Amino acid sequence: MNIFSTPAAERGVGTVTGTTTDCPRAADYFPWKDPALRENPYPFYARAQAEAPVTRDEDGTIVLTKYDDLMHYGRLPSVVIRPEWGKAGAWSILMDMALGHDEPEHTRLRRLTSKWLTPKQIREWVKITASITDEILDRIGDDGLVDGSDLAVEATHRTICRVLQVPEDEIDNVRRYMRQTMPVLSAVPDAADFEECERAHRYLRSRTAELIEHARAHPNDGLLSYLLGLQDTGEMSEEEVFATALFFYFVGHMDASYLISSGLHLFTRRPDVYDVFRGDPESRQAILSELVRFDAPEPVVTRATTEDLVIRGVHVPAGTSLRLLLGAANRDPEVYDNPHEFDYTRPPEQSRNLTFSFGTHTCQGRLLAEAEIRVVWERIAARYSRIELESPPLMKNTDASRHYWTLPLRLHR
Repeated sequence: MNIFSTPAAERGVGTVTGTTTDCPRAADYFPWKDPALRENPYPFYARAQAEAPVTRDEDGTIVLTKYDDLMHYGRLPSVVIRPEWGKAGAWSILMDMALGHDEPEHTRLRRLTSKWLTPKQIREWVKITASITDEILDRIGDDGLVDGSDLAVEATHRTICRVLQVPEDEIDNVRRYMRQTMPVLSAVPDAADFEECERAHRYLRSRTAELIEHARAHPNDGLLSYLLGLQDTGEMSEEEVFATALFFYFVGHMDASYLISSGLHLFTRRPDVYDVFRGDPESRQAILSELVRFDAPEPVVTRATTEDLVIRGVHVPAGTSLRLLLGAANRDPEVYDNPHEFDYTRPPEQSRNLTFSFGTHTCQGRLLAEAEIRVVWERIAARYSRIELESPPLMKNTDASRHYWTLPLRLHR
């Protein structure tokens, strides 16, 4: 029997003094498969924050929306990540890498790769991103037409390939199969989502095995050869190296490329912001930070409780899944003035956000992603004075991840 689907009463959990096991139904606030929610979840988040900041989904999962709740309960040592990846279909492979572990294994694995993502090292990586972006821009004709999402994926994927020192081909396959793996992370995945994820992961695993075989045959000073060296010395297991290599190669471009596209899309709607970005280098970091707050690519993370909690008066038994809505927290009106406005002039205390998660599980690649986003925008801004939307973009989102499939742009000198 699955503990996560067992009613609390059947597990001998009753009412704790001063608390209740009752709370509003998540289904009344979050119709997870509704196209309107998937296109623009923010009105749904706002209503839940105002009326029911804690809700319970049909499978027993507790859904949290408030910034302070995520920061407090999401960082408790008793709130863990590992059981959730065990329910994520083929993505359970991440239980063999840092992202899928809790302490102390999380820190052990993370430290083994941390030297590749120091601020000093990132300054070198983004020189690569700048060079690749210039190559892409050189290919644009006099008409200025370019797909912004293609540009973003190529610039970021080829950068991580250089970090790993692996072949830079297969961009289209990497993008296509990654898209197929993401719906399984929805709050309500169906059997088809799990099957599609498994099919896509056959490619992910096959490609990772090819890259490892290539690195074994042609060792170099890249990250993948470094990981294999850790395996040879016994500091990482074969499974840990495989999962870590797969994650860096396939996931390394995801959030950065989405935010690059989101920013380019914003610049078409807000040419005033683009003008400031071009003309005032001192404002660039603030514009970047506000975009990261405003449009989280993966607006949800999940955790599991290992002891009973009381959240806003609601008794949450041990063994309960928590669905933490980062995108909602990023627009919590108790933290941000006019949270639904893009305002890069916010005071520093309102520029913080949870887009790259929080606590010990803050995304290890956050600094690299933000540096890539900024440098791609800067290379475009150095050549073009205006960005125009050539035709409406095509987006295919779930409640857990957002994706630009196309972003047709015309760049004007």
